[in-house]
Amino acid sequence: MVLSDANKKAIADLAKKIKPQVKLLGADALERLFTCHPQAKSYFTQFSGFTAKDKPVQDHGVVVLNALLEAANHLDNLSHHLEGLSEKHGTEILVSPNNFKLLSECFAVTLGAHLANFDPETHCAFDKFLEEVSYHLNSHYR
Repeated sequence: MVLSDANKKAIADLAKKIKPQVKLLGADALERLFTCHPQAKSYFTQFSGFTAKDKPVQDHGVVVLNALLEAANHLDNLSHHLEGLSEKHGTEILVSPNNFKLLSECFAVTLGAHLANFDPETHCAFDKFLEEVSYHLNSHYR
């Protein structure tokens, strides 16, 4: 899927709105993932809790969301930029590729719930971006 210039602008604008709320948004998205898709908890056996108030959830939410924000700075070369994360998730952690899609959906719901101006165009651009990220993270499964 190719991101248009309008998509890229929407993603850059969205990243600016996300950055000050990384801890809140990342933890919220992960809590949604763990609540709606409890099988995802199996990758986080070191966690003692799975709510947005739990420090490990907050910390990992920051890591994941910051990785997405950094990927947003590399839209023209996501494959190269995400190579290390793809290898880690595909060969070390062995995350089921479907989990990227599930987490993407949780991020979209989280942004819709927390950002007043998460309009349909921005949502569409963000979905396309997350599809691209998921595609590249899945590259070590092919």
